Amino acid sequence: MIIKNTVYNLLGLGLPLLVAVVSMPVLIHSLGDARFGVLTLIWAVVSYFGLFDLGLGRALTQQLSVLIAAERDEEIAPMVFTSLLMMTGLGLLASALLWFGAELGARSISHASDSAEIIGSIRVMAIAMPFIVLTTGFRGILEAKSAFGIINLIRLPMGLFTFLGPLAIVLWYKNDLVAVTAVLTLGRVIACLVHAYFAARCLPGMLNARHFNASFMKPLLVSGGWMTVTNIISPLMSYLDRFLISTTISAAAVAYYVTPNEMITKIWIIPGALTAVLFPAFSSQIGSGRSHELMDLYRRSVLYLLLAITPMTLIIAFASKEILTLWVGASFAEQSSSVLRIFSYGVLISSITQIPFSLLQGAGKAALTAKVHVVEFPVYCLLLWLSCSYYGLEGAALVWLLRICADGWIMFYFSFDILEIRFTEVFGTKFIALMTLITLSFASTLIPLAGLKIWQFSSCLAIIAAYMWFSFLSENERLLSKRKVYAIFGK
Repeated sequence: MIIKNTVYNLLGLGLPLLVAVVSMPVLIHSLGDARFGVLTLIWAVVSYFGLFDLGLGRALTQQLSVLIAAERDEEIAPMVFTSLLMMTGLGLLASALLWFGAELGARSISHASDSAEIIGSIRVMAIAMPFIVLTTGFRGILEAKSAFGIINLIRLPMGLFTFLGPLAIVLWYKNDLVAVTAVLTLGRVIACLVHAYFAARCLPGMLNARHFNASFMKPLLVSGGWMTVTNIISPLMSYLDRFLISTTISAAAVAYYVTPNEMITKIWIIPGALTAVLFPAFSSQIGSGRSHELMDLYRRSVLYLLLAITPMTLIIAFASKEILTLWVGASFAEQSSSVLRIFSYGVLISSITQIPFSLLQGAGKAALTAKVHVVEFPVYCLLLWLSCSYYGLEGAALVWLLRICADGWIMFYFSFDILEIRFTEVFGTKFIALMTLITLSFASTLIPLAGLKIWQFSSCLAIIAAYMWFSFLSENERLLSKRKVYAIFGK
């Protein structure tokens, strides 16, 4: 079940990336660097305001799962109606904030050429906010019914539409941000209606009791709890860099920063797909006290993620300039290749950090992760502002990397401390040596050897792979790997 649901998530999240790879260079060329930078800011605002469900989507999944398991059918319809009504109100609030804050947002963007176009784009997307928030509620219903196949069947075409819709507008209709955001808004509305349709099919009679029941508010809001704080602050830290760049440098600089960031961070779908199904597994093993199985799953998850993601991020770091040149052009690559190298290492660290983060969440320690992010936030804001003001894009990327590394260290530390698992029981000094080898390999990308870049990359990867093979894989895992290799190449 874990493997099947992980594959569903990978397909639903990953296939639209193939379209993104083709569409983003065309959008950059058609809209221009500055206007494309503004479009990425609008995407960021809409993504962040989508968190205005305040965790109610996840809370609805949790509460609804309890009611279904306990066969308390008479409470399901009131719970669903109450939660959806609350989310409608929150969506309308988010819409109003976006609509009336559009002028302020447009004025805050440095060197923006057409503020009227920016204001119009923000206000068009504001119309989509109630539908975006409600979609999280309908998805929560589907998750409670374990309808992951349906969720990803919806996610796939909608993900494709996110890139193909704007592409069609700029190529065949009008090179205008308002028109692009209008088609994105249409996509959000359709996504909401499709989710609603399938939620009603999976949970017949979910709106039979159409009255607001205040008694359900407390469990819904409490279930969101500290997780809501994390859901608000963590994305804010993720998007803050691009807004500070727009105000301290220029809107065009945002494009040089965001484009490599958006490209490399799509790798996060791999740990995201895995941790989505690891979360209930961790919760189950913690609750049953199976510490040995928990440590084994924890260890293998981290090591397998390293094994999967290190080659991808390392080759992107080594070939950052070449990749960006082929994708978006030589002049763009000249501005962005250095930050892509920094992002590559950060994505690797953040990927393995999702394992201890999920472990802490599964142990009911959402308050701890939220408090960590609350403490990190003001420090990150100050350092990011200073770096953008004095050191440009590379400074902003280095501060981003510093936050990622600090967050990773803290999450690993508390996962061992709170669950009373010693580091040496799970990894030991061999893991420190492995991470040192990986870090040195990424550092070597900053000083590539002329004409020997392929050999430099191959040597780094071979050393890392050999160390993992002999130091971390068991005899059974080595044997299984040999059999799979022989099955593929032996014929």
